[in-house]
Amino acid sequence: MVPPVLPQILLEAINSDTLIATVNGDKLSATPIRRSDITQTLTELIMRLGSPTRVEVRELDGSIHADILTAPAQQPRSPFAPPPDVPTAVVLPSLLEFAADGFVPGEDVALALVLRHSSAGSTGEARVLLDRGEKPVVTGEVILLGRISGTTSVQRID
Repeated sequence: MVPPVLPQILLEAINSDTLIATVNGDKLSATPIRRSDITQTLTELIMRLGSPTRVEVRELDGSIHADILTAPAQQPRSPFAPPPDVPTAVVLPSLLEFAADGFVPGEDVALALVLRHSSAGSTGEARVLLDRGEKPVVTGEVILLGRISGTTSVQRID
């Protein structure tokens, strides 16, 4: 079924290797998408949207490529596959511990997950974008921050 107004995915080139994506006018994520990841990203988005979708790519040279894409057809279920109501393995939670010293006794210490890094400009000012729709992934680094002392500890997540 085709909706009266098609959802739209807009990919705008910011350099030869990366693009910024918007879906129906909303920025998809604060980080650019590599050209090598476009197929996977578009497939996931179109499947999530659940209808034919207009996809437009705006290149650096001003050219525009547009098409209407539909979700790939789902593969028929194999008669040898286990029934869908078979429970899958349960993933148990895993706890990670981070410790540091130099804090004021009793002060609140915040644990912050580092989502991405940015560089400061020539004036020392830094600008970082946060996409409220982005789901944080527990990889990379964390920061322990003393709310009174200002003591910080940056630690890798292994």
